[in-house]
Amino acid sequence: MKRKMMLCERVMYVDRDATFTIVQAARVRGALDPQRLRAALDRVQRKHPMLRCLIEDGDPPTIVREDDPAPIPLRIAERVDAEEWQRQSHLERETRFDSAHAPLIRLTWVRGSDAQGEVGELLLACHHVICDGMSMLTLLREILALCAEPELDIGVHTGFNALADILPAEVINDRRVRRSAGWKALAFRLFFSLRRRRPPVPQGEFFVLHWKLSREDTAALAARAKAEGVTVFAAMSVAFSLAFRTVKGAAATGKIFAPVDVRKFLPLILPDQLFAASPGAIVPLDTELPPERVDDAAFWAQARAFKGRLNQKVERMSRNVHEYFIGLEMMHSIFAQFVAERRSDLDKFDTTISNIGRIDIPQDYPGFRVETVYSPTARLPWRSTTAILSSGYAGELDFVFTCDTASLSREQVDRVRAIAMGLLRERSHAPAADAVPLRAAA
Repeated sequence: MKRKMMLCERVMYVDRDATFTIVQAARVRGALDPQRLRAALDRVQRKHPMLRCLIEDGDPPTIVREDDPAPIPLRIAERVDAEEWQRQSHLERETRFDSAHAPLIRLTWVRGSDAQGEVGELLLACHHVICDGMSMLTLLREILALCAEPELDIGVHTGFNALADILPAEVINDRRVRRSAGWKALAFRLFFSLRRRRPPVPQGEFFVLHWKLSREDTAALAARAKAEGVTVFAAMSVAFSLAFRTVKGAAATGKIFAPVDVRKFLPLILPDQLFAASPGAIVPLDTELPPERVDDAAFWAQARAFKGRLNQKVERMSRNVHEYFIGLEMMHSIFAQFVAERRSDLDKFDTTISNIGRIDIPQDYPGFRVETVYSPTARLPWRSTTAILSSGYAGELDFVFTCDTASLSREQVDRVRAIAMGLLRERSHAPAADAVPLRAAA
């Protein structure tokens, strides 16, 4: 079976030479059975059609579902120390998929032991064209469950994300929807046709900074955010925006890009179905006050304002989601200009911030225990690769900051992290006499 790649997928694919890999890691304590792990990979490949697909070149490219694909590669690496999983994750992010051959997924088991016994990390790598962060967690959840219970019924999906698989037929054929989408697509095509195409600007060295917020600080942040009537994501966004403004000064935009999980607006997409499209909204934050003058009251006021602005944009997206996907299919002709734009200039926002939320994966299984699940990391092919992802597991918030040295230096990223985390801790707990002010932290 074949279908043309949708434009929302092309943005996650770019071309055969692009490295666009997403990696999901989890630390497992105890004995995993290699045969069960191999069988689990075979089962999830049978369930999800996108794990049996390859890509043929074209304009647009063609996604081909194979009846008898090669099995999902399983690589075992020696766990020489507790940081080996990070080195192996880097290797996986930098290793391009051969998209002419299925599957676009592989698993690395960083296997070893320490003073407490057997321990290791599972590193699931997928091409971003078939998976987003939520999909990666679905695959990890199913693999772990099958390792514990090989006969578990995880079901089978038949559709593989054609437009007809995500939008009802009556919507696709609705003349009013198509007319409105067509006018918007025409405006975008005109905009890009008037833009002068510029040569690509090379990325710097890609790097990742990873850390966790303690259970105590995580609980305090969640409680304070709830008391202030905002989400943890809103508080995080204000903290990181203030940190970027402190570190970058006038070069900071005061805006962030917030990806939106559109599954809730597309009921044909099942909760355990793989999906890669991740539209989002650019949300401005308040920039009138200098960062060092944003006190506790102003911080939470900005968080409430941010929450309101984001909710407005998400509500608008929910109303126009059908037009969005139909309109994208009318813009394949400007895809090359879009890619050239993303590869030649920095983003018009400071960073992407995404919060996956609390990860719904059990900790205890027969014979092994999941100690932690890390936030996914992605190797982006654009001019700017700056992104912050967070997730919650076992009572801790997990953060990952991806960047390249042409966008921000390692020193700048360290400072942004330190300032943002200092703000979140300070605003979550009762003010202390020895609290470090923002000006000193910067």
